[in-house]
Amino acid sequence: MFHRISVTGDPGSGKTTFAREVAEKTGYRLITTGNIFRQLAADMGISVTDLNEIAETQAQIDHKVDDYLKALNETRENLVLDSRMAWHFVKDSLKIRLTVDLDVAVERIFKDNSELRENFTDLETGRIEVQKRRDSEIARYKALYNVDISDESNFDLVINTSNKAPQDITEAFQTAFDAYKSGQ
Repeated sequence: MFHRISVTGDPGSGKTTFAREVAEKTGYRLITTGNIFRQLAADMGISVTDLNEIAETQAQIDHKVDDYLKALNETRENLVLDSRMAWHFVKDSLKIRLTVDLDVAVERIFKDNSELRENFTDLETGRIEVQKRRDSEIARYKALYNVDISDESNFDLVINTSNKAPQDITEAFQTAFDAYKSGQ
C-alpha cells in the first residue's frame, strides 16, 4: 500500500513549507503544483492573482495541472502533494488543509524572499491581492468541479497556522498520519 498526503491551504498559510517538512520527515517524494502555477504566471509576465482570474474563464490552465494529478493515481510510490486540488483528484490520500488569518498571510507573503514570491508594493495592496486570490480560487474550483476548497469537512485534518508553533503543527500531523496509516 502506498501513502499519499495531500496538503492544501490558504495563500500564506505555510502550505509549501509544511509539505516540504512532511516530505523530509517521511522520505516521500514531494510534488508542488503551486510552483508550476507561479512559474506560468511569471512566464506570462502577470501576477498569480491575474492568472487565477484568467483561469476562471480559461479552464485549460487548471486542466493541465489537474490531469497531472489524476495520473498520479497510477503511480506506485509514496507522495506528498502540495496542491490546491490533490485532495480531490488523488484517491485515498490523507487530506490536510492549512488555514491562516488574512493579515498574517499578507505579512508572511510580503516577507518571503523566494524567487517566485508575489511582489506587493505595500501591505494594504497585499491584503487586497491575497483576498482576491482566495476568492478567485474558491469561485474557480466551485465552477470547474463543484467543490468548495474552503469547506473544512472535505479534509481529515485542518490546522490554522496563524499562531501555532511549528512543533504543534508537526504533532497534529503525526497524530493524523499515524491514524491514516493504521486505517489502511
